[in-house]
Amino acid sequence: MVRVAWQNRDQLPFAWRILRDGVCDGCALGPRGLRDDVIDGIHLCMTRLELLRLNTMPALDAAVLDDVPRLRTLTSAELRQLGRVPFPLLLERGATRFRRLTWTEAEHRAGARLRAAPPERVAFFTTSRGLTNETYYVAQKLARALGTNNVDNDARLCHAASTTAMKRTLGVAAATCSLRDWIGTDLLVVWGSDLANNQPVAAKYLHYAKRAGTRIVVVNPYREPGLERYWVPSVARSALFGTALMDDFFQVAIGGDRAFANGVVKELLARGAVDRTFVVAHTRGFDDLEAALAAQSWE
Repeated sequence: MVRVAWQNRDQLPFAWRILRDGVCDGCALGPRGLRDDVIDGIHLCMTRLELLRLNTMPALDAAVLDDVPRLRTLTSAELRQLGRVPFPLLLERGATRFRRLTWTEAEHRAGARLRAAPPERVAFFTTSRGLTNETYYVAQKLARALGTNNVDNDARLCHAASTTAMKRTLGVAAATCSLRDWIGTDLLVVWGSDLANNQPVAAKYLHYAKRAGTRIVVVNPYREPGLERYWVPSVARSALFGTALMDDFFQVAIGGDRAFANGVVKELLARGAVDRTFVVAHTRGFDDLEAALAAQSWE
């Protein structure tokens, strides 16, 4: 929190206005300012705070664009810290510095390239962070006006594996519950996910789930520090002292998830702990799974 405040010290009033009135560009919980549609209290996470500087930073010093070889040695984080790009730039083949373009020239160059390319050679790729739904709408309308259906988004690529698996197993390629349902449930299993770092706002729900008595089990090849203890910035006590999240940790070998899942089901069957009524009503192929597991030894 102190580091974020220091980074934005030159734009503190603007930074506060973004947090108070803006839309969070780090998640999809419908946040408006410091509130969201899912849980009461302040909506604030480290992702939002880390992204704050992208909105408050000044334009970069154009002099840094004169040394392309040096720029190529910088990491993506270091490049972002140089500041915002305030005008169109062109790096021509063989050049060692960027050349500034007018907006008119940039638009003409882009338009000429788009007109020259056949539709099947044109593709649009949008990011999932920092863009509004209106921007996505305009992008796909432009793509269709140019005659191409090659439109993609990094959110689809990111979640393609999980949505495919959920569609095949649950029948729907999305969550079947609300984050609010975590709070007070008996058992919450975090499987193969660094949830606290990849979806930090979810750590707030884990915090309240712990307070409500939920047992949190983590299955992962690596013992993620963020799931052992996490500092939730929107909860004062947690922000100061942290919250111990996981109750149990099961370390599986990389690629050993299926074997572990089979072992869990095999043990549940041995204990007679399977809800047969639910299985009959809502699953297919369980008899085949049961037979396959019966043929497997623990060794």
